[in-house]
Amino acid sequence: MRDNPQHRYWLGLHLLPDFGIVKLSRLLAHFESPEALWLETDAAMMRLPLPKKMLGSFCAARQKIDLQRELGKVAAAGASLVTQDDAAYPALLRQLDDRPLLLYVRGQLSADDEKCLGLVGTRKASKRGWDAANELAQELAQHGITIVSGLAHGIDAAAHRGALAAGGRTIAVMGAGIDIIYPRENINIAEEIMQNGAIISELPVGSPPLRTNFTQRNRIISGLSHGLLVAEAPERSGALNTADHALAQGRDVFAVPHSYHSISGRGCNRLIQDGARLVLDVSDILDALNMTHLAAQTQRQAERIQPANETESAILALLDADPSHVDEVVRETKLPAATVSATLALLELKGLVESAGAMQYCLARNPNPQRSRR
Repeated sequence: MRDNPQHRYWLGLHLLPDFGIVKLSRLLAHFESPEALWLETDAAMMRLPLPKKMLGSFCAARQKIDLQRELGKVAAAGASLVTQDDAAYPALLRQLDDRPLLLYVRGQLSADDEKCLGLVGTRKASKRGWDAANELAQELAQHGITIVSGLAHGIDAAAHRGALAAGGRTIAVMGAGIDIIYPRENINIAEEIMQNGAIISELPVGSPPLRTNFTQRNRIISGLSHGLLVAEAPERSGALNTADHALAQGRDVFAVPHSYHSISGRGCNRLIQDGARLVLDVSDILDALNMTHLAAQTQRQAERIQPANETESAILALLDADPSHVDEVVRETKLPAATVSATLALLELKGLVESAGAMQYCLARNPNPQRSRR
């Protein structure tokens, strides 16, 4: 954990029961630092022009907190602290009146996370909903956007996996302590996220995954993000709670439309009916959020995956989304079969084509330059 002498005092303030950001801000207004507040004598504290009950509660509660022991718990969890005074504290989150005083972090928050989009939905995702979330996350990540979700089953997992598949960054906001990966079945995804983003929590180390924690953490998912995309959700869903937070925070809300018969997608249709932006493809999100300044990065990525020679160009020109047999490619290009087979294998490594089985190939839906480096 990074050695910042103020972190121990921020942690102590964070652990005070019944002291949220509002009360603590009132206290901190009288001191030049968290350290000065924490170390002030009880007698001097009680002379502050603040409610005596609040001051008495503060003095009593801090006596029960062992700062060194609490710092040890954070270190044992393999986490670091990011406080609202740190440059790494997310700028959008800092704007919230109910922002977390600090974040426990495993992995790394980065300046690359300036452009975040929340992507959430039902834990009981249909294949259609899972695929939509996964593909949209991949495409958004390819545009340099960090995907924020909650590490739950279903849509959350699809969102994280999509961003990782694209070689992009993703942030998981936990509804438990930073040391408790929940659900346990997603521990492998969590490990990957820590290598390509961060897992964060505002809850003290050891906090269990209680239902109330998840509704509270939803405001962080939306608060980190420029907008929130709901990929699939029934009418009663935690994803809609996150959408409510997003609207209250002034964020754009997007939703993927679903069929009339889809129970699991009815919440998305309701959001659209109530004014959420309908998403048919990734451009609907990029245009709405005015993320065109990322075009240069996208162009550089495209340049890295252009065909390297005329043989590759000729084969790519014949392929589309529908699978084509190798023999058909040989016949149309008049190239030797060995050349076609070798070139298709190379194009697959580059992430430009996909094998559709039985010696058939089609264009990759999400060309990924990272694939050739795995």
